[in-house]
Amino acid sequence: MKIIAVTDDKMEHSQLLDTLLAIEPFIDGAILREKSKMDSEIIALIRQLIEAGFDSTKLIVHGRTNVASITGIKKVQLPGYGEPLTLLKKKFPAISFGRSVHSYGEAETAYKEGADWILYGHLFETSSKVGLPPRGTDELFQIVESLAIPIYAIGGIQPHHLPQLNQGGVAGIAVMSSIFGSDNPEVATTAYKDANHVTTS
Repeated sequence: MKIIAVTDDKMEHSQLLDTLLAIEPFIDGAILREKSKMDSEIIALIRQLIEAGFDSTKLIVHGRTNVASITGIKKVQLPGYGEPLTLLKKKFPAISFGRSVHSYGEAETAYKEGADWILYGHLFETSSKVGLPPRGTDELFQIVESLAIPIYAIGGIQPHHLPQLNQGGVAGIAVMSSIFGSDNPEVATTAYKDANHVTTS
């Protein structure tokens, strides 16, 4: 299973840069979900990451296809709302798109519109979704069985959940607060990598 880190829009530029560089060896992807930052700030971050040796194929821009296009990043994670996927795929044929979904119906729609992967959540209790009941794994596993594209899971996922998710055929996990809210993001990320290694070996 792939391990995707999702930035939480709480770090200032230099701290975010250092954190991403520190965890890069232990992750398969990083979704840059920096809603409060301007396009120019995200472009600068991407360029600095690449200059410092971050593998650009691991970078996924959240929501801003224009930023991905300008910086040569080939993957965009779309929120559940926004521009129609069919139009984006026509306009940016070199870019792969994932869509964030919260139900089987939304997943099916995204699949029919041409999503290259789907991110489903939130699975478990998480500090970023206080008061919202978690969705659990039943619907997630139904989506995995039904749709012929990679399905990723997000929301309160801890290392001990990985065997169950791997068994259900999930392509990977996306983690935000457990990494970026940690006192030591590198150690937190390593715990997921180690659990994943045990799960898949």
